[in-house]
Amino acid sequence: MKTHRATPEERAGKLASSPLFSGLLPVHLAEVATIVQLRSYAGGDMLFAQDDPARGFFVIIQGEVKVCRLSPDGREQVLHLLGAGETCGEAAVFEGTCYPATALALRKLECLYVPRAEFAQLAERQPAILLQMLALLSRRLRHFVRLVDDLSLKEVSSRLARRLLEMSVQRNDTARIHLDSTKSVLASSLGATSETLSRTFARLQARSLIKVEGREIALLDLPSLRRLAEGEKA
Repeated sequence: MKTHRATPEERAGKLASSPLFSGLLPVHLAEVATIVQLRSYAGGDMLFAQDDPARGFFVIIQGEVKVCRLSPDGREQVLHLLGAGETCGEAAVFEGTCYPATALALRKLECLYVPRAEFAQLAERQPAILLQMLALLSRRLRHFVRLVDDLSLKEVSSRLARRLLEMSVQRNDTARIHLDSTKSVLASSLGATSETLSRTFARLQARSLIKVEGREIALLDLPSLRRLAEGEKA
């Protein structure tokens, strides 16, 4: 991990890329910029470990972060794959507890670190920040409800179809997407093994729903993928 020097104006500009801070007035954004640090991490570096005290959270500027938990037998469950503009670790900071999971940089990462103590003082003066954080936490809660539903009730093919459609929306409804993470990371995020994911990709290709070329995936039949994402049998 490296901490970089940056002007308050540069930090404010980077903060504005996050939904958590984008709605703030420029004067309030500038105030937040005075307390944050600009950091960079190499791929594989740890931002924080499960059960570490939550002393701050992160705003991702560039790169991707994997948030995961390990079971006692060593199996990994990916909870989030976070990219540019998203925040990481804010729920634990908001609650004032320990981080419930581990966060790792999947590739070269640039982010802003927001220390908890200074942020709490600032939030008391600018309650609009807390309202936006509540909205963000609500979206995260909906994500976990959907994750539990998918893992308990839906087949891997349905989970994969949903994830591909979500990636398509994130990329402005394009019918061609690129996997930024490895297939093993994607498999873990879907609660599946790499072998099961490979077989599922093969089944969807056989049905002409998708076409896979390395990390490039073409979505060939969006209506069928949507039905599959809702639970239709593959």
